[in-house]
Amino acid sequence: MRGSFFWGMVVGAGGALVASIPWETTRPAAKRALRAGLAGYAAVRGAAARFAEDVEDLVAEVAHEMKQTPAPEAASATAATQGAASQEKDAVDGSQSKS
Repeated sequence: MRGSFFWGMVVGAGGALVASIPWETTRPAAKRALRAGLAGYAAVRGAAARFAEDVEDLVAEVAHEMKQTPAPEAASATAATQGAASQEKDAVDGSQSKS
């Protein structure tokens, strides 16, 4: 039992020593990758915020325009109604002037 405990300690200590060497060499690369990832995240977040603001501005502009001018369907229906009324008035005026 004593022998296996000793070899377990040796393997564990050796593993810890060997594992620390790659970590020391890969840590700067891991930091650079993390830094680049965070910078990319910030850039994407800023672009998304600008896009959302542009969409909100566009929606507000269209809503304002819709309040200022009637819808095309309503405008054409109004024009058709006014045109029919004008023709009826002209017909009435023409028949009265002939009398």
